[in-house]
Amino acid sequence: MAVRKPQGIPLAEHIAAVAAGLFYREGIHLVGVDRIAAEAGITKRTLYHHFRSKDELVAAALRRAPKIAFPREGDPADRIAGAFRAMVDFLRRGAYRGCPYIIAAAELADPHHPGRAVVRELGAKRRAWFHARAAEAGARDPDLLAEQLEVLFDGALAGASKRGETVPAEAALAAAEALLAASCARMAAAS
Repeated sequence: MAVRKPQGIPLAEHIAAVAAGLFYREGIHLVGVDRIAAEAGITKRTLYHHFRSKDELVAAALRRAPKIAFPREGDPADRIAGAFRAMVDFLRRGAYRGCPYIIAAAELADPHHPGRAVVRELGAKRRAWFHARAAEAGARDPDLLAEQLEVLFDGALAGASKRGETVPAEAALAAAEALLAASCARMAAAS
């Protein structure tokens, strides 16, 4: 069944959004461009007019996959904890099949695939966000803390996917708060 293009949305955005939904629900390798074109209510020729290849469409779809909104305001430590709380809320809200970026990384074996570049880019952006908040919070080693928080975040998303519940995300929130408190307490003790 074709998904109608909303008014005011560019056609390329519509195609990528339809592809993102299909790839997430059914898998990148199981969904072909014929199916995407049919679901988007366009011809395959129109699809290829906007995206030169399925690989390019995969990258565009990953840029439009659902994202967890991190807090924009407040105390840096509270914002870090807020990112993990936002994950718990995100997992409770919908039909979570797994992190679209982890799924894509697993499906796209070629490290040079444009979709893998999007996954790396988004991971780097999240690590940079964690690093900036950790530095603002006075963490002793913001680089290490950012890596630890990233591992917790991805692990919680994977665990929630495997188990079908939010317990891994709630445990990751508690671990993130403990790591942050320990990192900042050492900084305060050293002063």
